[in-house]
Amino acid sequence: MSLLGLDLGTSGVRAVAVDQDGHELAGAARSTSLARPGPGLVETDTEEVLAASLAVLAEVAAHPAVLADPPEALSFSVQGEAVVPVGADGVALAPAPVSMDRRGTDLAARVAAELGAGTVQRITGQPANPMFSVYKLFGWPSAAGYRCLGDYIAGRLGARPAIDTSMAARTGAYDVDAGTWSSFILAAAGVDEGRLPEVVAPGTVVGKLTMSIPGLPDGLPLVAGAHDQAAAYLGGGGRAGVSSVVSFGSSDCLTVGTASRPRDLVGTGLATYPMGPGTWLTLAGTAAGGWALDWFAKLVGGDPDELFERAAPEPPRVLVLPYFTGSGTLDNDPLARGAVVGLDLGTGREELARAFLESFGFEIRKIVTALGERDIDPGAVHAVGGGARSTRSLAIRASASGRPLTPVRENASARGAALLAGVGLGLYASIDALPAPSAGPALTPDPATTDWYAAQARRFRDLYPTLTPHDRSYTETREQP
Repeated sequence: MSLLGLDLGTSGVRAVAVDQDGHELAGAARSTSLARPGPGLVETDTEEVLAASLAVLAEVAAHPAVLADPPEALSFSVQGEAVVPVGADGVALAPAPVSMDRRGTDLAARVAAELGAGTVQRITGQPANPMFSVYKLFGWPSAAGYRCLGDYIAGRLGARPAIDTSMAARTGAYDVDAGTWSSFILAAAGVDEGRLPEVVAPGTVVGKLTMSIPGLPDGLPLVAGAHDQAAAYLGGGGRAGVSSVVSFGSSDCLTVGTASRPRDLVGTGLATYPMGPGTWLTLAGTAAGGWALDWFAKLVGGDPDELFERAAPEPPRVLVLPYFTGSGTLDNDPLARGAVVGLDLGTGREELARAFLESFGFEIRKIVTALGERDIDPGAVHAVGGGARSTRSLAIRASASGRPLTPVRENASARGAALLAGVGLGLYASIDALPAPSAGPALTPDPATTDWYAAQARRFRDLYPTLTPHDRSYTETREQP
């Protein structure tokens, strides 16, 4: 018996097959594109995502290891916040605005003003922010329904309209304590609850495969998956009270598990949602992540992997604020912008490359401090995603963060989705009983740089509020669609 996981990411789609012990048998990936049709607008083509999904699933199904161990179920890891308006036939009416799309800025501000930002966060577990799906739906008042990307693709494959609790929370319209769509949020946003899907627990069977995919049997169980950060947490070995997972991808995110909902998050950008009885996940990070690294690599030219592998051997006297698509979680400011300070005529690309890597370590340090103030212990930190595959890059981040980072170099999000498929089949008793991934030795902070990075982290913390007035002057008019 093997299990399939389909990771619907912001920049591409990946499928993996794992055996019952969670070991990867085969994997395949396809890139997808983002369109920017106007200021503040960023969209993904759902038909391109569907075609890429069918291609990678067929490629994995044709692998000899999978032919010898046929798949028994399929589940999903889903980029957060992307939302799809659909017609009565369940087909998309338009491209899907993704997380970094800012068309919902005005509506999010109006809802927060009407209900109170604290009330919004108490109900939904998420801060009031235009990234969330509910604030982007006003453009399609006649749509028959609204879907997030995972339940949309699952529906095209044969599932009923159903969304898991983590993705429901990432719409910004779900009451995480009551376990229902929030009538208060929906009324304030002008959204009809009847157009939203049923909410189910991650790992719930929601249908059977009816679309023909070479190598996959008709009737293959389709299982509700989870938000990609939740899937990465499960696939990367996260366990409440024991280990957390930091995902270095298009965006960077630290995900920490607790046995119950943390109660002191209102007023911060920290987000939380339920994954089932006895497990809540709290998320913090920066939306820029790999996007900022890619921007820098394109700006200076050369191969991105080689560029960061050849980063300066010593900490530079340069500081990067990586808020290229808004601030990190704690400040929760969509109008914040990136900055580089400390430049002089001797600054080279190697120093800047290291400073970009360090910036995400400083963000982790800032987040861990905030969690500690709320008695949330991340435990051991496992690192997953593309940024965890480079020992050198991860070592730089570990030193800047002041914490050991343990690399898990498997495809954590897709692996987590595949393991949720096993939960749907009853193969694992719960998400706390999933097989652990293979992990490498931890990268520990360099003691020779401890004092420097502690001081640099303080400068990093102080830089955002210093620049905020200037950010406003650059962004308040440009962000309007």
